[in-house]
Amino acid sequence: FEKKARDLFPDVNITTEGQRYLGSFIGTDQGKDDFIDRKVEEWCRDLHQLTEIASREPQVAYASFVYGLSKRWNYVCRTTPGVARRLIPLEQATREKFIPAILDRIFDCSDDVREILTLPPRYGGLGIPNMIEMADSEYKYSCKATKELTDAIVSQSSSYEEGEGTVMAKAWINQDRNKFFKEKQAMLLEKLGDSGRLMVKLASEKGASSWLTSLPLKEYGYVLNKQQFCDAIAIRYNLNLKDCPKICACGKEFSVDHALTCMLGGFTALRHNWLRDTLGRIMKAVNCKDVQIEPSLLPVNGQHLPSGTELGDQARLDISARSVWNVLERAFFDVRVCHAPAQSYASKHNSIPEIYVMNEQEKKRKYLQRVIQVERGTFTPLVFSTTGGMGLEAQKLVKKLAQKMESNNGQRYSDSVSYIRRRLRFELLKTTVIAVRGDRGRRLRNHEAEVKNMDLNLEPFG
Repeated sequence: FEKKARDLFPDVNITTEGQRYLGSFIGTDQGKDDFIDRKVEEWCRDLHQLTEIASREPQVAYASFVYGLSKRWNYVCRTTPGVARRLIPLEQATREKFIPAILDRIFDCSDDVREILTLPPRYGGLGIPNMIEMADSEYKYSCKATKELTDAIVSQSSSYEEGEGTVMAKAWINQDRNKFFKEKQAMLLEKLGDSGRLMVKLASEKGASSWLTSLPLKEYGYVLNKQQFCDAIAIRYNLNLKDCPKICACGKEFSVDHALTCMLGGFTALRHNWLRDTLGRIMKAVNCKDVQIEPSLLPVNGQHLPSGTELGDQARLDISARSVWNVLERAFFDVRVCHAPAQSYASKHNSIPEIYVMNEQEKKRKYLQRVIQVERGTFTPLVFSTTGGMGLEAQKLVKKLAQKMESNNGQRYSDSVSYIRRRLRFELLKTTVIAVRGDRGRRLRNHEAEVKNMDLNLEPFG
């Protein structure tokens, strides 16, 4: 038949193995395997180039991988059945070359570490898929989502509109995929130690991973340099940082936990003030009125207030604004950035929600009744973690500001919430990395004397 076909159609490329079609392949199993092998070889070359870029710009390389290169793999897996076993070279290149490059470290990527990194960022991973694991399920999902369209093509229907079956199929796919990742996360959490388990849970908080799911857009301040990006990932997973001192300038042993709580150098104040000022700018942008930074509170003048209330005449809160919760009503806010992985919390066996509630309650005991009874306003404690999470009160404020952004600027509510969380996360991330890398001065040794204690009344020479 092949010879006869070639004679009948001399200008047509006749093949008995099959042909590439719409990015996939139609033909024999051997032809399909050859097609996939060529694609894998091409993808490995692309991944090698991306690995070279990662040595200079890891954030750009990571975004290109997640939103570009891996999507091409995923498309072929969705449209071509039985390709998982042909993707082994791709997984090896990802594990042995690309992942060490974006982490800027040479290490043996163990199976457990690789499993964590396959999780989506919202589940505490980096969203670097293992396509060997995902290929068959992605093809199954694709068949289910396109069943109505396939039936319409087979029946030669003159028109097609997405029906309820397709909508339900897509919803089921999302549920099934989320179920898979939740079960995988739960299994990994059982394997991890207390510290690793805590870091994955903190990374899974809403908004904590928005810096990973953002394109590196300079206009919005979403760009991180090589050290910032690699340090951010190291902090996310409690990995050792490169080129850090063994002893802090304050004299204590240096660690990430210590650097993020050490008062020397003023970096804790920088982190707090930068986040406070960012919140103030967002409030002004959504047309809140009379936005003030560090407003003074009215004197108490002997008014009876509950025990523990701050009574000082010079007391200040971080932000005040009108028309946040109610029209013209004055609302007060006080910001606190805690370090949830700190040993002080671990020793008390506090859960992550308890850490936020504990800090919120402490702020309320000091200021709530004074603001209500003296200022006749509202008080909201805004508690954030260095890992990117936030307490319930802060979440309520983010949603309220997003509603105002939607009504004032015409932005969709979901986009507004995402933007505010993303902006706060990047400001917090950058100041957190600064606190780890910032100069706290040189630690004086025992035999060194401070200049102010030296006698400089020297004898004249000659």
